[in-house]
Order: sequence, then C-alpha cells, then structure tokens
Amino acid sequence: MVMDRKFNGKLVITGKIKAVTGLHIGAQREVGEIGGIDNPVIKDPVTGLPYIPGSSLKGRLRSLLEILTNSKLDEWKEKYKGLEGYSPGSCREEGRENCGKFFNKRINNGWIHVCPDYQKAYNCPVCRLFGASGDGSNFPSRLIVRDAFLTEEWKRKWEEGQEITEAKIEVGIDRVTSQANPRTNERVVAGTEFNFEIIYTVEDINHWKDDVKNLLTAMALLEDSYLGGSGSRGYGKVKFFFENIEFRKADYYRTGKEEDIIRIDVKDKSVREILSEFDDLFSGVKSALGAE
Repeated sequence: MVMDRKFNGKLVITGKIKAVTGLHIGAQREVGEIGGIDNPVIKDPVTGLPYIPGSSLKGRLRSLLEILTNSKLDEWKEKYKGLEGYSPGSCREEGRENCGKFFNKRINNGWIHVCPDYQKAYNCPVCRLFGASGDGSNFPSRLIVRDAFLTEEWKRKWEEGQEITEAKIEVGIDRVTSQANPRTNERVVAGTEFNFEIIYTVEDINHWKDDVKNLLTAMALLEDSYLGGSGSRGYGKVKFFFENIEFRKADYYRTGKEEDIIRIDVKDKSVREILSEFDDLFSGVKSALGAE
C-alpha cells in the first residue's frame, strides 16, 4: 500500500475532566523524607500544580479501546481488515512478539497491540487512531491529546488557600505474616477540574466518522473505569464535561475565516448522549467533507 496522507481538516474537542474521586498520576520522587509522601502526584515544574499529562490520558484511552477490540475481534474482522491474522489474547505465553495474538508487543512487563506496518495500521481501529510504531513502517497518530491543566476556577481556589492535593495513608497487610506496610499516597482531591483538549486530524474522509466514534467510545469506557493508579481501590474515577467541538476545514488554516469552522452543539451533553445523537450532531461535518 502506498502512503498517501491527506489533510481534510481537524476536529477540536474541548471541555473539562472532573476528578470524581481522588486522582493519582504518579511522579518520580526526587528526595526521600522520613514521614513524607511515598508516592507523589505529577506536577507542573513551573507552577507546582498537579496536571494530567496528555500521554497518561491518551495511553489510557488506547488501552481501553485495545481491550474492547480484542473482545470484538472476530466480529470486527470483516470491517477492519487489519485485524485479520490475529486471534484474541496475548503473546505473553509464547514469550515472543507478533506471535499472531492481538496483544503482540512487549512494553516493559506488559503486552499491548501495535500493528507491525503501515498497511495493517491503516485498517486497524486502534492503530490508525492512536498511531503505531511498527517493526516495518510507522503509522502516525491521527490524535493529539494535550496536557490537561487546572481550570481557572481551581487555580483561584488554590491561590485562596484551598488544598488541591491530599496525603492518603494506606496500610498493606501481608496475608501470611500479618506484617503491616504503611504507605502514603498523594492524590488530587475529589472535585478538581482540568481543561482538556483533544484534536483529531481528518486524513481519510471514509474513516473520520468511525474514528471519532471509537474515540468517544474510549472516553465512555474511561468514565466507567479509572485514570491513573490504584483504580481498583477507589482512585481515578473521572467524568468528561464537553464545552465545544468544532470542525476546522482545511481552508480555515489558509484563510482564518469563521465561515470555515463548523461548530457542533455538545455543551452539557454527556459522552453517551453525543454517541447516541452522533449522526444528527455531525451532519454538518459530513456535508462539508462530502463523506458518505
């Protein structure tokens, strides 16, 4: 397959992420202090305020879509030809990459899915959206996930003295010896809000609708899962609040004219509502692209 990348515009999705429960996205601890925090959260080195790295959010969305795709593998093979040749499961048992199972690439101690070349990635719901660094050829991501920083409201609360993070003490108990192992985790307090921005580049007018639906599906899955560490112990429940989705046509980047922007009214809609009303909400984008 010949690489033939095109540019048909961008969908810019903005809104807020709310930490419904305490959120822990870890950072490396530089100095150990007696009685101090064992596991600090990542903070902006300039402001000292916690934030959500785009890499953490994008990676979590990808992992959830990977698991869904592995679960639907046989059902989706006809639609996504890049999934042909894979069977559900992980190459962990065989201990070698690209063994024919869906989770085919070793990353540290885990296994993820990465298509080995451009052609397979082009026809894979995960890799054509999130990108693939294959052994044969790469497929650039169509998605940009920005770092998510505190909203102005929560910056103001911090300036007025409100605590943004808390130290949560936990005690692990050895089930054999009953020895206690206390640890202190830092986490962003429940209720904190961050601004998010996700940008999808429309390269193929036959893929955009499917790709955006897959992105929204991953966001819906994340709301019923967790972001960051210790999710099975109550951390990391998040909720997306959409403020705006706009389609910026390719011409917009030459003219800067408002007429080359299509705004989609998603304010106060949940991710599930946007999915269920997708065809109506995005009808203007479809017409502008001349897509089927």
